[in-house]
Amino acid sequence: MVNLAEVNYLAVLIATVATMALGFLWYSPVLLGNAWVKQRGMKMEDISGGGPLTYVLTALTALGGAFILALLLTLADEATVAAGLIVGLLVGISVSLKIGMNYLFEGHKLGLYFITIGYHLVSYAIAGLIIGCMQ
Repeated sequence: MVNLAEVNYLAVLIATVATMALGFLWYSPVLLGNAWVKQRGMKMEDISGGGPLTYVLTALTALGGAFILALLLTLADEATVAAGLIVGLLVGISVSLKIGMNYLFEGHKLGLYFITIGYHLVSYAIAGLIIGCMQ
């Protein structure tokens, strides 16, 4: 059974920060930002980054995802780094498959899909590792 008392809230916060940091890097020119804007038919100059509300809501979604991972790990007999990685990857795969449904119906390019799901797979794996390590 899910146990809120077993959740390491510091680990959830650290996983949230890691998810946000990865997102900033993933979608920046340092990693895949240039490919992402090209797949979208845009230029880096066209990207505004959104206002403060965008970042607050993004942080809340990252926090929610990390919290759900932590809850799922309370179901395991023992929360370990390996369990965190496995649960993180399973959640990332599940999210990626659901995103795929949208991409199919919206007619997005396959390259854009792989950039998007790559971020989710890696971010959930990292979050799972952090939470599993600290749980």
